[in-house]
Amino acid sequence: MNSILQQLQHHAAALPPALQAELLNYAIYLEQKAQANPVPAMDSNQKRERLAAALAQAAALNPYGDVADPVAWQREQRQDRPLPGRNYAD
Repeated sequence: MNSILQQLQHHAAALPPALQAELLNYAIYLEQKAQANPVPAMDSNQKRERLAAALAQAAALNPYGDVADPVAWQREQRQDRPLPGRNYAD
């Protein structure tokens, strides 16, 4: 399988020179962005722990705690509503 770099080179070669220059500018921008905000490398366990912490935080917020009847709430959410600017008088 081709690496991402090989795929990028293949696609860049198919572009006209003006778009190749635009692609280069975008690559430089991404490089500068990565240098300004480095993303720490994480192994699978660290990712799993961060996901578990985020899910625990979301559960602690209890966003649907005030819903007394979940079935009625779901029906209400799924109910069709008229879209703004549409005339439904058929």
